[in-house]
Amino acid sequence: MHIFDPTAPMAPTTMHVRTVADLPASVRFVTTPTSTLTIGAAPWRHARRLAQMPVFSGPCIYVLAGDEIRIGKSTGLAARLRDHRRTMPMPRIDQTFVVASPGFGADAITALEAILTQAARKAGVMPVVGALLKPPSLDSIRDHDVMHWLRELPFLLLASGCTLFDPDFAPQIDRAMESDAPRDEYRVPIGSGAVREGWRRDFPADLLDHPATRHFVLERGALQARASVNGQWTVLRAGSLLTASPETSEQVCIARKRKRLRELGLLDPAGVFGRLNRDIAVPSLTNGGRLASGTNIPASAWRAL
Repeated sequence: MHIFDPTAPMAPTTMHVRTVADLPASVRFVTTPTSTLTIGAAPWRHARRLAQMPVFSGPCIYVLAGDEIRIGKSTGLAARLRDHRRTMPMPRIDQTFVVASPGFGADAITALEAILTQAARKAGVMPVVGALLKPPSLDSIRDHDVMHWLRELPFLLLASGCTLFDPDFAPQIDRAMESDAPRDEYRVPIGSGAVREGWRRDFPADLLDHPATRHFVLERGALQARASVNGQWTVLRAGSLLTASPETSEQVCIARKRKRLRELGLLDPAGVFGRLNRDIAVPSLTNGGRLASGTNIPASAWRAL
């Protein structure tokens, strides 16, 4: 069982942050003399420049950061980033962070992806997109290596500008909302009322009719879904069609969510689809698109009404 505490103290160490000739100054590399890890950091528009560096040509872990966080693994970073450019995994990507080590193998990066994703969700600094993963079983030597890298990663990531595990960067509840003054339900910070994962059947009662609420439709062939968005709230509307069969889903966790919706009586049969019979709050338009289609689609696939 992997027990990873990203907030555990670390002995003082020296971090080296450097740039490379012929690369934009915004592309940085972070190392420390006590670790084999190398962190590359770059704005999303320069991420392909990281992928061209020999240090990132093998197995690696990457973090995509915008309004949300996506953690992934790759043994071919250039191709993986091209895939993400064709089908964005979240509405906006600002920064890219890549982690590599000569000791990484396919089993190690699979374990690191799963453990880091779980830890990032628990830390709550930013919402995390992507499937819930189970770390694979490793032999004792590889397990020791993975835990060693995990102890080093939070501090190297922070030195590179990735605040994923630093609680100082977590959203704070507005103190005015803790008083007796009326609350603005549409400004609920992440982790304090807005949906972070899965779905919820409860949300502000007048959200759907609020004048600031925006309404969207998703149309992909016969698949149609509707959503309403206000602040941190996104509501997938009753009547939306969701792919029905697990075989139509590229993501196991999405198929499980649809199965759970059917078990709760929230998803009715509708030919090759399931029809949502109740409004439900979901984390984002991107997440709602995944739930409807069973795969990654960008938020831009939703058309404003």
